[in-house]
Amino acid sequence: RLAINIIDVIMSHRLLLQTAVGTTILAATKVSQCLAFQNFRTSPTRSFSLSTSLLKRVMSSSSTPTKHDDVNSTDDAWKATAQVYSDQAARLTELHGNDLLTLIRPEILQATTVLDVGTGTGAFAQAYLKQFPTGIPGQTLILSDLSQGMLDQARASLPIPKDYQTKIIFQTEDGTKLDGIASDSVDVVVSLFGVFLIPDQEATLASIKRVMKKKKNSTTSVFANASWIFTGSADLAQLGFGVTLQEAFMLPNRIIDPSHEETQDPAYLKWTVGSDIETMLTKEHEFASVKVSRALHTCVWEWDKMWNMMYQNPMSNIQGADPEAQDRAKEALMDFVTQQGSLSVHEPLLLSSAANLAVARGLPE
Repeated sequence: RLAINIIDVIMSHRLLLQTAVGTTILAATKVSQCLAFQNFRTSPTRSFSLSTSLLKRVMSSSSTPTKHDDVNSTDDAWKATAQVYSDQAARLTELHGNDLLTLIRPEILQATTVLDVGTGTGAFAQAYLKQFPTGIPGQTLILSDLSQGMLDQARASLPIPKDYQTKIIFQTEDGTKLDGIASDSVDVVVSLFGVFLIPDQEATLASIKRVMKKKKNSTTSVFANASWIFTGSADLAQLGFGVTLQEAFMLPNRIIDPSHEETQDPAYLKWTVGSDIETMLTKEHEFASVKVSRALHTCVWEWDKMWNMMYQNPMSNIQGADPEAQDRAKEALMDFVTQQGSLSVHEPLLLSSAANLAVARGLPE
């Protein structure tokens, strides 16, 4: 009965669900009939808890900046892993980018300037190029990131046609400042798993609002943001979607650093719960309207490549751990992704990725 109830809840709302190659798993004549994750509720306290020390590591090591980062710094932690990130994680991020584009497609088509904050290796741009293969005449897409290494990888990997009608700019920017972007100049700001990881979120959101066109009733002034959901992994695995990649990423760090009491960080969890996102963006940041949808994607991974990506990731503490701790983390991760040995690491592994997609419209002049 529980399984049936879960399926009923999932089927009653909206979800954009695709495989890693972009093929829809469940076809439907209406979006509302697609497999849904909108109100799939699992207690964050029960399903996921993150140690304070790990949370600080994850947020301060993100490719998006902290308030102390200098865009001219030569210490680019993401440069060395840009290629492996592009080859592995970006293919899944692109699917969520496609979701976000679909939700704001009318605004994108009308926009003069679109800004991507924390572009990484260009997952949003990859989705943009596929949805708009010839570009949009008169439009400028600014791909910004603190990491020059990530931007270099994005430039190298994006198949931009010579006669592409959208002007694409690669720009090094501190997300908490956006100094290179003029005030009141951007129609659409997007961020795929970037903004919610920046420790100084107040400064970041203030910068985003500064550069956005201040038209409360504008049909094009939009902030669209994707953030991870760290709940429901066990239920999704039971339903055949695989455990979540988000929890898989965090597990080795939790095994290596068990010395701190696990706790929830209220500011961080605002981006996990849809109602909290809506309250934050409307009440605290004065957007006229906010709508949050949830999306679920699955992706096939090879164990060796997954471990290599996690080992190299600047957000991870695996490289700095002693060999014994690394072995413990690897064993725990293997047990987790194989669902306690029911699957084999010698065969492709199916993992899921759940995200909140928030679309905020309209700012006071």
